[in-house]
Amino acid sequence: MRLFQSLVFASLAIFAVACSAATEPASSYELGKQFQVVREVATPTDAKRVSVEEFFCFCCPHCYAVDPAIEAWRKQKAPDVDFSFVPNTLGRPDGDVQARAFYIAQALGVEDKIHTPLFQAIHEQRQPMSTLPEVRDLFGSVAGVKPEDFDQLSSSFVVDANLRKAENESRSYGVASTPTIVVGGKYSVSGGSPELTKILDFLVAKVRKERKS
Repeated sequence: MRLFQSLVFASLAIFAVACSAATEPASSYELGKQFQVVREVATPTDAKRVSVEEFFCFCCPHCYAVDPAIEAWRKQKAPDVDFSFVPNTLGRPDGDVQARAFYIAQALGVEDKIHTPLFQAIHEQRQPMSTLPEVRDLFGSVAGVKPEDFDQLSSSFVVDANLRKAENESRSYGVASTPTIVVGGKYSVSGGSPELTKILDFLVAKVRKERKS
């Protein structure tokens, strides 16, 4: 059970409600208040689909706290929405190791087995997960990944290329903190918003409407 995570998330939610005069209806969401336009708007590869990208870092406590809400939202998202996690290093050595771990897991097809346990190891079990050997042990214990398979991918071209792509995309969008969610390659919202999932639904609908007009 993720008791610690639940308590953190509940605390953040209570704080957010206390700082908000009232729950705002979706029609009141405004550019410059609840959401922003990214620095460089991306051209969609398929205008019929809406991308939703969460820029996160495993070492970020706010990313860990909001993860249950993100997971619940992505399970009920509309069929035309493509969700993806994009690791951000935050310019930290441990962030780089953890971002590399994300893409190693992706390459091995064990992303879903690694995502939550890596968060838990850092924020519940207080394991720094700041070196590749530490992460390699985790991959073995929770996903059965062989050490040699992990090591082969840890400095591979595909992992390095994905890391560069993620960092370039982060800079292009102007992501300054985590968690930040970018919708349709155009709008961004802070993961700390008390109405995060409602704002995501609002922005997805907004992107659809704009592309049709």
